[in-house]
Amino acid sequence: MTLLSTRPSTTPSTAIDLFSDAALHDPYPLYARLRQLGPAARLEQLGDVWAISRYADVRAVLADPVRFSSARVALNDPANDILAGSVLASGGADHARPRGVLSPQLACHALTGLYNVIVQRADRLVAEVVQRRQFDAVSDLAVPFAGGIITDLTGLPGQDRDRLMAQLVAWSEGTFSALGPDNPRTRAAFPLAQAMDTYLAISATREKVRPGSWLARIYAAADRREISNDACIPLTRSSIVASAGPTIHALTTLLGLLARSPRNRQWRAVHRRAHDSGILNAAVREAVRYDAPVQWACRTVTQDTSISGTPLTAGSQVLLLYGSANRDRAVWGPTADQFLVRRRSTEQHLALGHGPHSCAGTHLAHMTITAVLRSLARACPTLRPARSAPPCRQLNNTLRGWASLPLTTTPPR
Repeated sequence: MTLLSTRPSTTPSTAIDLFSDAALHDPYPLYARLRQLGPAARLEQLGDVWAISRYADVRAVLADPVRFSSARVALNDPANDILAGSVLASGGADHARPRGVLSPQLACHALTGLYNVIVQRADRLVAEVVQRRQFDAVSDLAVPFAGGIITDLTGLPGQDRDRLMAQLVAWSEGTFSALGPDNPRTRAAFPLAQAMDTYLAISATREKVRPGSWLARIYAAADRREISNDACIPLTRSSIVASAGPTIHALTTLLGLLARSPRNRQWRAVHRRAHDSGILNAAVREAVRYDAPVQWACRTVTQDTSISGTPLTAGSQVLLLYGSANRDRAVWGPTADQFLVRRRSTEQHLALGHGPHSCAGTHLAHMTITAVLRSLARACPTLRPARSAPPCRQLNNTLRGWASLPLTTTPPR
């Protein structure tokens, strides 16, 4: 499907509120309605903001930074002011320069030496939680594992590692939620996002961070004048925020989906082939397709244009709905709303973006999640929701995941 069109079109508008509590609990029926409305639909409660819900259109916008700029990536002015010029809210050379500082360290070949460390950590932690027979996938597994890896890689100083790890996760959650429209949830998130910048400015100086860490490399790049000194804190913030919350939510979402599958079929399929990297990788990709940890991204229209025939004016914002695009039946067929670990062609999902702003930490996140899945699948014939406690959804303007996800296992005979 081409992005630009000269065909006449109506301009659909809707009162759908994608940021209400009900919508954040289950946005997928609303996404289906938006896809039916057309390529773009104006969200009346947000003013000149347009929801882009179909796969082909979301992908096309992400690949076209000239007409759709990343200069304003939030739905409120204070957040856009804070993020101005950061790696998240910039384009062209201004985006490529700071991204190039860490991207080589996050490339697949650069992470080879880290693989064994991650696998060993996963084996140790999984062995501990399996002994309990019941554990919380968030607080007992995902946060200490993924959060711990990110804490170590960043090189942040501090003796209380567990406390620092919890802070990183909270800061990531707060920063993502602060991208939303001006509502109580957004305003409550700002203190968390601001606390992160305060901590980094005071405690994460070049003299205090661990040599060889992400932060040390950022400061070294500034010393070589590859980036400015003023860019160090925003780049550090972006690397932490993008790594922590999404990885944790992707991991817990995957485990929740496997545990809730009818008759435990999806989990048993993974357990039987726990040594097969093919099915493990497919399960991870299918989980982020089915329930994307980052539900949307925002772009600004730079010139009068159109999306598949729907006209847009310069200055409008478009809300690119990853969660909706990944359920588009035009791509995924009649089973788009089903979680199937054996689904083919899951590589084309948009959960991690596309184009110049695609997630730089994709390989690290995938390696982290797959390591836990492999260890747990080898150790446990069954994985089911705990009957003693229900799961609790984490309501966030941008991220989708669980605040608590109690699961039960049975160790092998």
